[in-house]
Amino acid sequence: MTFNEEVSDVHYFHGALPDDDADKMLVNEGDFLIQCRPSQDGRLILAVRKKEVFRFHLDRIKNNAVRLMNKQFPTIKDAVAHFQKNQLDLNGDGVVLRRPVPKSKWSITHRDVRMRYKIGSGAYGTVYQGYLTIRDKGQTRKIKVATKRLDSVGKDEQGLIEMMKEARVMQMYEHVNIVKFYGFVIDRTPYLLVMELCQDGSVEDLLRKKGSAVSVARRVDLATQAARGMEYLHMKRCIHRDIATRNCLLSGDTLKLADFGMCRATSIYKVDLSKPQNVRWLAPEVWRTGETKFCTDVYAFGIMIWELFVCPYRSPYSSWKAITVKEQVVNGYRMSTPDLMPDSMATIMKQAWAHNPNTRPTAGELRQMLEDVNKDYNSSMDASANSEDTKEANLTLRTANSVENSANCATARTPARTPPRSARRG
Repeated sequence: MTFNEEVSDVHYFHGALPDDDADKMLVNEGDFLIQCRPSQDGRLILAVRKKEVFRFHLDRIKNNAVRLMNKQFPTIKDAVAHFQKNQLDLNGDGVVLRRPVPKSKWSITHRDVRMRYKIGSGAYGTVYQGYLTIRDKGQTRKIKVATKRLDSVGKDEQGLIEMMKEARVMQMYEHVNIVKFYGFVIDRTPYLLVMELCQDGSVEDLLRKKGSAVSVARRVDLATQAARGMEYLHMKRCIHRDIATRNCLLSGDTLKLADFGMCRATSIYKVDLSKPQNVRWLAPEVWRTGETKFCTDVYAFGIMIWELFVCPYRSPYSSWKAITVKEQVVNGYRMSTPDLMPDSMATIMKQAWAHNPNTRPTAGELRQMLEDVNKDYNSSMDASANSEDTKEANLTLRTANSVENSANCATARTPARTPPRSARRG
């Protein structure tokens, strides 16, 4: 067995797991695990907790042996066994290795993932369709998945940080209108995120390709499903920060919010306005406060409602440069209501993109308004949308979001400005 094979076979080898994630897994004195450093050519690190976490190099030497604390051992397991009986020196103090911390349930190995062909790309990687082998109680089965592959070419370290931020967020959530997360692969390069495969593409793709063939009823239902997903995220105290039709994927008739690269598990997130922003979906107050909140997601949702009904599809403010969009939106401009949009949807859209964030509905209120409209267009779907579980969750969401919206938008008060006449529906 080679050194690399031995490492992969160790149940407490966590691959390129970032220190922040590793430290959270090391709870008690003597808890330990092994990591590798992508920036140091995959150098192995033994991490162990005393009061704080200490890290020691595991050096590879000839004949696949390993050196730890200037002592040579035939294998990694031999090195660990030695320091389970003898103290590791910590500048005069010491610690004994007590409990090996196994990989989390989200940690997947390369042997269980097979990538087939490219289906898209994102900020830091390329997305492929493939297969995941799931092993459970001696049984194995394969399912189709989407794998986001971290593009290397010198980007491994920063890209890994961004990838693991997305993984941390995605593993917290499970909802029918959220793309399911299966896990991450960091035992060796290429690093991967493994997610549910939505074979029918994005909502933006649907609108571009099908155009007027997409019924008003379908558009209303898509908005309603997206609102259910956003409401769930807000209940979990998560800001998506990238609500748009391009980030809504389809699996049959079911819409699923996706692309959690910008998502943050917090109720307020400070943004760096010197970096590129999704200007066409960005709430006007963000340019003043530098903060994204639940109410800025709701604003972006209002823009997405416009996307859902403009036919033929085009990007918001498509004839304007980003700087013009910023200037006009900050001064109160809003796009004209698409001809295809029912009055009931236009009313919801305008409430969602209101200039004053305090007057925007919460995600829960928005979802309920859309449910009411959806009943008029898709009454047969009402039963599935209002199961007992959904009713209970919605009650919790409405209560939590009502309180949260008031608190989180209090600092973002700004006078509402009347849009130019050309921006209003005539």
